[in-house]
Amino acid sequence: MHYMPGKRLDEKLSIASELHSYINQLRDLKGDYIGAIDRGKAVIGQIASIEGGPFDSEQQFNDFILGDIVKSAPDMLRNHAKFALMDDHEIVFTHADFSPRNTLIEGGRVTAILDWEYAGWYPEHWEYIQALWQQKPMPDRPEYLSRILPPRYEREYIGMSFLARLIRH
Repeated sequence: MHYMPGKRLDEKLSIASELHSYINQLRDLKGDYIGAIDRGKAVIGQIASIEGGPFDSEQQFNDFILGDIVKSAPDMLRNHAKFALMDDHEIVFTHADFSPRNTLIEGGRVTAILDWEYAGWYPEHWEYIQALWQQKPMPDRPEYLSRILPPRYEREYIGMSFLARLIRH
C-alpha cells in the first residue's frame, strides 16, 4: 500500500466525541450571574467589543444588549430584536471562543483547549452561537461542529445574528 494523505474519519469523530464530552462537563457547571469569573464583566465579543455587567439575570443581560448595543436601531427593528431574546435559559460555564484554532490534538486525542479569556457564566445558548459565528471555511466544519454542539438554539442564533447585523449598520 502507498501512503495516502489525510486523517482517518474515525479519529476525527473520536475527537468530536471527546470535545462534546468536555463541553458538556463545562455546561454542568451552573452559575447565578452572567459575566466573567469572579463576577467580572460579560464580554460580547462577537457582536461587538462591548463589556457590561455582571448581570444578575438573563433579563438584565438582554436589556443591556437591547439598550446599550442596539440603541441606534429603529424602534421596529428593536421590537423584532426584543422578541428574539428570551430570558429562561440556564446560566452555565462557557468557554465562549470554542474553535479549531483553540483546540490542540495529538495522536487522535485532545491535549488542550486554549484561549479562555472570554470564558465565564453565560446563557446556555452562548457557546453554540459563538462557535457558529467563528466558523471558518472548512469543508466539514458544520457537520463536525454539530457532533460537538448539537443544533438546539436556532431561535437564539437567528436573534443574535439579527442583532449583530443591526450593530454593523
